[in-house]
Amino acid sequence: MPTYFCSDPHAFHGNILKFCRRLAFMTEDDRTRFLDLEESGGDMQSLRMSDESIDAMNRGLAANINARVGPDDTLWCLGDWVFGRGGDYLKNARWFRDQIACRTVHLIWGNHDDRKIRDLFSSTHEQAEIKDGGVRLTLNHYPMLTWNGQHHATVAEPNVHLYGHVHALYQREPGSSPLKDADAWPALDVGFDGNAYQVWSLGEILQALRPRLEAFEALKRQRGQFDPFRGRGHRGAAL
Repeated sequence: MPTYFCSDPHAFHGNILKFCRRLAFMTEDDRTRFLDLEESGGDMQSLRMSDESIDAMNRGLAANINARVGPDDTLWCLGDWVFGRGGDYLKNARWFRDQIACRTVHLIWGNHDDRKIRDLFSSTHEQAEIKDGGVRLTLNHYPMLTWNGQHHATVAEPNVHLYGHVHALYQREPGSSPLKDADAWPALDVGFDGNAYQVWSLGEILQALRPRLEAFEALKRQRGQFDPFRGRGHRGAAL
């Protein structure tokens, strides 16, 4: 069955609507107040998103997942499932899981995830290395510079890293990546905020990363290094 990937739904997190400009889920009144504050440079902390906007976000994200991920498919969420405190957090996590038709949902732990929700998922991991259709994928909530077998990555035999946490920062702000050779880094942020609030299929991931895999192969040839992100050449040691 097909496998899909996502990260950072942050269900029930009112502030994420502001922090990540999730305008599509805001009520007309919330959106107007948000844009007015944004334009005027006003105190954004004073703006509280309405329960209606939060509910629209929760239901909208679940609907987007269900539109693509079937009951018999597999979904990997790379962290930050929901937001909340105490008993409300557990109730929110259960409610959001119940909205999703897919029976096989795996979770990579994010910084907002409480281990008490582990029973909601088919499995939970700090990090996972999987193979899907011959593609090797390293899954972590956080972006990593290097990962197991990265230096073997090619267009023909992809070995890629999927992450979340940064909420499409590197896409929103070109040049924000701290990596010198970011265009040759075969890794992808699969968070909802960088993909129109949609999950990613493996085919879409490979299409997005093909230019980076090509650049990675070229970088290895150009520098005579089999592992340029570790500064490791054919005769040298890791830096």
